[in-house]
Amino acid sequence: MTGVEDSVEVWLLGSGTGIPHPRRRPPALAVRTGTYLFLFDCGAGTLWSLAQAGLEFHDLDWLFLTHFHPDHSGDLASLLFAARSPLYGRKKPLIIGGASGLADFYRRLRDVYGQWIHLDRNLLSLHEIDPSASPWLDLPCGRLVTLAMAHTAASVGYRLETKDGAVVAYSGDTDYCANAALLARDADLFVCECSFPDHLKTAGHLSPRWAGRLAREAGCRRLLLSHLYPACDGVDVAAACREEYDGEILVGEDLMRLRI
Repeated sequence: MTGVEDSVEVWLLGSGTGIPHPRRRPPALAVRTGTYLFLFDCGAGTLWSLAQAGLEFHDLDWLFLTHFHPDHSGDLASLLFAARSPLYGRKKPLIIGGASGLADFYRRLRDVYGQWIHLDRNLLSLHEIDPSASPWLDLPCGRLVTLAMAHTAASVGYRLETKDGAVVAYSGDTDYCANAALLARDADLFVCECSFPDHLKTAGHLSPRWAGRLAREAGCRRLLLSHLYPACDGVDVAAACREEYDGEILVGEDLMRLRI
């Protein structure tokens, strides 16, 4: 990075899960690089978190979903509904990306909400990703690498590589897998799920020790733990993670803001 003007800003809009928590909303991560604004996942309350963070929903350029579970996509209909507003809505295109099945997922939402979430083609386009193909997207600000994660058949992790050399990796929901370590290799920031304490480790999700192992194998510079269930309250998840990883560890909180 050459200076503050080139820096990447990251906002952890939602550090929680689908289980209600007084200070943790469901998953959402915003990343700004230059004039471009990304949103990864869109759990319930994301629109309000964007506003609290001082970000405008109509400034979003891309929204990428890691998978289609409700806690990661619950505010999508609200986002599209707001985007239709004659006074407050969008004036520039929004691209929504996700695994194969995204178009069908959107069609089913349309079946429920009808015209109220319909945007003209010049304002909305969908980009489906084959998780097994490990593709990347060339973007004006760099490239976005996608890899399949060990959660559902339609789970994708994202690695944003900017033209200035910054790397932000976002696992979404996943269990330990080689792809997750590859996703975060040498990343400046790895936003990694850490759902449960080690003694409550659940298939399809990570616990602190396993998140730390991924970070160590990836050689990432900073690890940000997120997707924290209430069972993590009162547990020193960072200490458990440090048994595997000796880099900088941050335990996510809603509206946490970082600069790379």
